[in-house]
Amino acid sequence: MPAKKFLIPFVLASLAGHALLLAVTTRFDWGSAPQTPQETVMRVELNTTPEVEKQAPATVSRQAVRATAPSRGIGPREDSVSLQGSGSPYEEYLRPIRRKIERLWGYPPQALAQRLEGTTLIRFSIDATGSLAGYYVLTTSGSQLLDEGALRVVQAAAPYAPFPASFNLSQLHLTATFRYQMEP
Repeated sequence: MPAKKFLIPFVLASLAGHALLLAVTTRFDWGSAPQTPQETVMRVELNTTPEVEKQAPATVSRQAVRATAPSRGIGPREDSVSLQGSGSPYEEYLRPIRRKIERLWGYPPQALAQRLEGTTLIRFSIDATGSLAGYYVLTTSGSQLLDEGALRVVQAAAPYAPFPASFNLSQLHLTATFRYQMEP
């Protein structure tokens, strides 16, 4: 019996230590009801803007793109599409770019702390070698932090894959919508 009483303070200290560890790691507030951590929804919605739809209709087939490719000597060929790429002749090329950007994209910490929300439309250009030829904000979210976060991810994802020879393009201009939204 005396040996069991000797262990009681160590067991209580262990329980207190574990409770403290749980409280710190789960951000448990002992003074009120438990709070769930704020979850953020971060989506890259890759919508086509009206100006891009006019330039590159989504219904164009691969054969139509090849048929309209300029002959040699006419000059470089460029095209504009949405990063969504659904129905685009570049859909297979765009899919890994979209996944790479989605993997790298996150809520800018300072914008998250300030609970900023908004939608940024970015336009960026890729040259035939896969290099990022340029990028800028087409439509601002109203927050410089959110706009810069979207620009940073487009830059961080570069370089991209070179164009397949069948594209016969010198540059591909892409638009992507970055929606920063927090769940209530």
